Amino acid sequence: LATASLRDPHTGATTFEDGTPAIPAAAVSVEDAELLHRLLQRGPVQVRLGLGCRTLPDVESANVIADVRGREKADEIVLLGAHLDSWDLAQGATDDAAGVGIVMEAARLIAKLPQHPRRTVRVVLFMNEENGLAGAKGYARAHAAETDRHVAALESDAGAGRPVSIGLRAGEGAQTLLAPWLAPLEPLGAADFGGEGSGADIGPLSAFRVPFVGVQQDVSRYFDYHHSAADTLDKVRPADLAQTAAAVTWVAYALAEMPDPLPRPAAPAARAAGATSSRPK
Repeated sequence: LATASLRDPHTGATTFEDGTPAIPAAAVSVEDAELLHRLLQRGPVQVRLGLGCRTLPDVESANVIADVRGREKADEIVLLGAHLDSWDLAQGATDDAAGVGIVMEAARLIAKLPQHPRRTVRVVLFMNEENGLAGAKGYARAHAAETDRHVAALESDAGAGRPVSIGLRAGEGAQTLLAPWLAPLEPLGAADFGGEGSGADIGPLSAFRVPFVGVQQDVSRYFDYHHSAADTLDKVRPADLAQTAAAVTWVAYALAEMPDPLPRPAAPAARAAGATSSRPK
């Protein structure tokens, strides 16, 4: 998961298919992995690991949900998502406190408008993204009866980089419908389409063919710090974060205000994709 390292391991999770013997697993830094590789070229290597981590029983937690009600079609929902949890070895500033701040700021700005958009903008701060997507799966179960009223979903879980493009996964003609609304993003260099909208927490909504839209971000430094003890607030550039918050605000407003919703994709995604992100142009 790491694109850079200062002998700083990037954590994660190891899972096993049913019937496969489980073995201990640990994350090591790039430097230590390279050292082990060199030692193995000389012959067998023995490593002693002291692992203090363990999987504890589930506990009750909750998603946090807030709505900015639409003025005409309040039963139609544009969902903005991010996740509250982070790995415990750092602050989780870019993964995913930045995303939480982005979607909360979008909702705050839209709520302040003298006239709300046609549709409801819903912010969902999901719990347990990193360790099983319990919040995402719970939301999809709890709202299964109203998924036909979810007209679009956008997730912010790609750090604090600047916006670079728009990802879209929807039905035929969706780009043509959305493109005229993206002109205000041209000064940010983020008005062009590139890739698909995606996200781990909105992934379960794919089964209901909810259109996914994403403000794709520059992630050229994101994986240097993600899931490591270096994921701290000093890695967040306020100017980049503000640009992405502005872009997400406008895209959310456009999706909630446009006369007709985006067409739904013909079929669910083959798999729930991860964070919406992109290399810079």
